[in-house]
Amino acid sequence: MSQYGVAESAELEILANAVSDYCGKHKIALEEDREQIAVKVMCLYRRGIIDPIRLSEELERVRYARPGW
Repeated sequence: MSQYGVAESAELEILANAVSDYCGKHKIALEEDREQIAVKVMCLYRRGIIDPIRLSEELERVRYARPGW
């Protein structure tokens, strides 16, 4: 993340792939649902999480901590 909190192009690619991979794995197709996942990914990014494996792990952890989302 840049000093101004803006994602660099390589980071955007990682974040977009995290959303796409997660939605594909869990068969999330509705745009509204995909947007919710994207918001979760951005929250993780703002906490400093940018590693693709860690993003995936955190999304799974949140999923099982909050069933039904």
